[in-house]
Amino acid sequence: MTIPSHGQQHGAQRKRPMQSPGPGFKHHKKHQHRSPNSSPAVSELQRTRQRLPIYAHRSKIIEAVNGNQVVILVGETGSGKTTQIPQYIWESDRAHARVAITQPRRVAAITVAQRVCEEAKRGPLGDAVGYCVRFDDTTSKNTRLKFMTDGMLVREALLSPTLERYSVVVLDEAHERTLQTDILFGIVKRAMRKRTDLKVVVMSATLDVALFKRFFGDFKPAIIQIPGRMFQVDVFYTAKTQPDYLDSALVAVLQIHLEEKTTNGSILVFLTGQEDIETLETLLEEYARSLPADALKLMVCPIFAAMPREQQMKVFEPAPAGVRKVILATNIAETSITINGVRYVVDTGLVKQRSFVASSGMEMLQTESVSKAQAWQRTGRAGREAPGICYRLFPEETFEQLPERAIPDIQRVSLEVVVLQLKTMGIDDVLGFDFIEKPLKTSLFKALEKLYALGALDNKGKLTTLGRQMAGLPVEPMYAVMLLKATELGCAEEALSVVAMLSVESIFYSPRDKKAEAAQSRARFVAFEGDQITLLNVFNGYIQCGAKQRNKWCRDHYINHRAMTRVESVRLQLKGYLEKLELPIDSSFPDIDPLRKSIVAGFFLNTAMRSVAEGLGGSKTAYKTMCGRSEIVKVHPSSSLFMRNPPPKWVVYNELVFTSKHYIRSVLVIEKEWLVELAPTFFAKKNSTDK
Repeated sequence: MTIPSHGQQHGAQRKRPMQSPGPGFKHHKKHQHRSPNSSPAVSELQRTRQRLPIYAHRSKIIEAVNGNQVVILVGETGSGKTTQIPQYIWESDRAHARVAITQPRRVAAITVAQRVCEEAKRGPLGDAVGYCVRFDDTTSKNTRLKFMTDGMLVREALLSPTLERYSVVVLDEAHERTLQTDILFGIVKRAMRKRTDLKVVVMSATLDVALFKRFFGDFKPAIIQIPGRMFQVDVFYTAKTQPDYLDSALVAVLQIHLEEKTTNGSILVFLTGQEDIETLETLLEEYARSLPADALKLMVCPIFAAMPREQQMKVFEPAPAGVRKVILATNIAETSITINGVRYVVDTGLVKQRSFVASSGMEMLQTESVSKAQAWQRTGRAGREAPGICYRLFPEETFEQLPERAIPDIQRVSLEVVVLQLKTMGIDDVLGFDFIEKPLKTSLFKALEKLYALGALDNKGKLTTLGRQMAGLPVEPMYAVMLLKATELGCAEEALSVVAMLSVESIFYSPRDKKAEAAQSRARFVAFEGDQITLLNVFNGYIQCGAKQRNKWCRDHYINHRAMTRVESVRLQLKGYLEKLELPIDSSFPDIDPLRKSIVAGFFLNTAMRSVAEGLGGSKTAYKTMCGRSEIVKVHPSSSLFMRNPPPKWVVYNELVFTSKHYIRSVLVIEKEWLVELAPTFFAKKNSTDK
């Protein structure tokens, strides 16, 4: 690709200032905020709090929370609602307030907790203010403000359906309608009917609150709207669809950096996931090293869930003098976190998400277009502190064809986790649960069928002993079965390593100028049996080299050290859960067949058989899925089995990915006999004619 010189336009870009800004993006004059009688004794942090748009509404908010069981609060991103509302509630009732604040994403829960702890000045993080996310809990018995992912509060509800330990539950980012937040709506509604002292605050960044108002109508919710600060944002579109959005994003960032020299405002780039972020990070850092000594420097700041906490915080630090910050983020930066200093947004218009196909019973990971609402939220990140610019890397005609709103998760993803959670709380009639919006009945039925096949439910739909153990593990049902079976087969140590490795993205990386060396290095770990065993080899090599050598070992083998650090943490936490269940944690190494069998026990529904597929040139590397409506799929190019010759007859896979084709990823070679041995009710008669 060609890096634009000063004055070049971005590709075939057609610059077009926004004509109809849409909801919430009108041009406002700069607000003048007055702090009441500020004195030298007031800390700078307190003055910053008082300058937030929400501060003027503090008394009204406290009054509403004290006088109502449900409060619905609408505030644009940057109004201060996420950090300030919990503090207002606590400050108004120091003696009794215990507040749970949920976030859809772990990064937001962690960063917000750190900021609030800094502002509150009530001891270190984990004392009065703490956070709890999957595999990382900093809270204590003294914690009064507990920031957590929505899934962690659902897990607490499994043991305490009325949420007894909290006086107030704050559901933040409610407009995102994640699967776990939707379940929480129903949980808190049930809890409030049994506990009139429980209060709920629903916070949204969008004005569309009719659904929340209707759902909590019996409680006559108070509704408060907090205006944000928004400056004009000009929007530019490309003249035509971009064939490579990463290449297009790179060129857009470089064009901004070269042409917009009057300000060193930060650039925020929206990408689909960790892999994209790390690829673009590498390319930008290569470019930054080539800049002249007297040029404005570039500082690349990625942010995604798997990053260590200390590195996540760098995105919030101001850029040094003479440096422009480029933030590479997923859709977490739409509303969940606020990053100061952003003047430019580069929007790929894409998001990576899972979608469940009820007809086939399969869930696919695919990259999809955002909704109009999401696109406007992204645009608005450039106009919080000054006029900004948003570069949309797609034509205006494409934008006009986007859906107004994203489909909520409850109507889009598989529901096994939801059904298992509801059954664990004693809610047997999952169809009758009070959902804020009903899921598709076919999706619920498929979830019930899958949980029955896995042994979590009996033939009457009741939770089994295995089902209760599965609910006690913070992983998806198939991974839970795999881990539990591994304790029976004496290979839990290996299974823990594999599950931890699979929970983290981008273990491997390939620098552009060293792709051959990286591939050669990776080849030494490749296992004949498939990807899970390959990952086990990587983990064992990492552990065996010793703590002091691990960073160097990762560099030498083109392995992501920050990802491996996360793997260690996840594995340790998972091991603790198995120990709480008092299950044996043994090793079968070097015999890996017990591990392979435990994977089959969890993932037999993801079985595929080699097939000569019509339309694939008679390729013997095509496979036919065996459950639900059969699909023709291919092994993903990243798999260690991609070039295996001859290809194995039977495999199980962890994930179905759709790009230009249907691919299976994380693929394991299995023996057909294991299917009958480990899933006899499912496979004894099925496929009896297959040889």
